[in-house]
Amino acid sequence: MRLLLPKAQTDWARWRARLAPLAELQLLDPWQLTIRPETPQLKTLWLNLDQFQGVICVSPFAARQLTGALDRYWPQPPARVYWVCNGPGTAEPLQQAGLCPTFPEHGHTAETVLSMPELAAVAQQKWLVVKGGGGRDLYPEVLTSRGADVQTVAVYDRALDPVAIDRINRERQQVDAILVSSMLLADALWSRDSKGWSRWQGCWILTSERLLDWAEQRRIGHTRVTTGASPEAVAQVLADKHR
Repeated sequence: MRLLLPKAQTDWARWRARLAPLAELQLLDPWQLTIRPETPQLKTLWLNLDQFQGVICVSPFAARQLTGALDRYWPQPPARVYWVCNGPGTAEPLQQAGLCPTFPEHGHTAETVLSMPELAAVAQQKWLVVKGGGGRDLYPEVLTSRGADVQTVAVYDRALDPVAIDRINRERQQVDAILVSSMLLADALWSRDSKGWSRWQGCWILTSERLLDWAEQRRIGHTRVTTGASPEAVAQVLADKHR
């Protein structure tokens, strides 16, 4: 199988290591990530991390900005803070900084993170969500509904490179499948060339039920859904196709 893999270049090695034995990979980086400058308010937030009972990092890039702040302002990470992330890719920079993050064993989505028993009883606790600009507000919405005092900080901005989107649209004819794990990416591909994608005979490998709903609304018939957004979950789907 020839698989088109739109992923940030910083993650390519991790994806190659797991999927190269199962598919011929075509890797492209469609993302433009820009670190937001550190304001006095953000510096104050970093200096007061010990006031939070829990910190959630939503992506590896967010985790790297958090650990960079820990390097600058904390000789030792603050104690008694519960570090949470969505999966092993985001956990890696946290672990390298000496933290012990918790993440779901399977799934690696916001929904599976929020279903963890550790996030059930958060009433009257302070939680921080470290993320990129835009995107879903599911974490603060759900944790607030459970009684937590939630603060969200966007440490970078995320956009799509239109040149890379056009290249993905051109190269779909050279592959058998495409992995899509972002609603923003899915919408960009479809809006750029909906007619071309509707005629494409390849398989959409999708990493969530939300993306499957998106595909069904557009009458995309050839889809596979993984159990999460990690390389291991995608590898399971690819291995099943070999059987």
